[in-house]
Amino acid sequence: MKSATLFLCVLAVACLIASPVKLNAQKRASVASKDYVTGKVTTRGSGPARSVWVILYEGSTEKGRSLTGDDGRYYIGNLEKKTYTIVVRRQIAGGNLMSQQVTLPANRIFQIRLP
Repeated sequence: MKSATLFLCVLAVACLIASPVKLNAQKRASVASKDYVTGKVTTRGSGPARSVWVILYEGSTEKGRSLTGDDGRYYIGNLEKKTYTIVVRRQIAGGNLMSQQVTLPANRIFQIRLP
């Protein structure tokens, strides 16, 4: 009887130890599978487009946005490997300065030149 109880205790401890490892591995794999898009928005004269919104949509659902800095750079992370529509606007609710399809991971670095 003692050996059976000892065996069950050892088995329970082994299961408790293994479970977090498996969950952590799944969590790391999930985080590692996330993607991003980054680049620089430039004006017609090739200067940086400052303070414009770069917004990413999947269909009609916004998936992320970034306001460009003084250098015109943007970054949108935590994305799935899919095709999105990238939109550039002066204001969030304003009209589009440009709109184009991007596919991740092929277009992770996506330079935008405004018309």
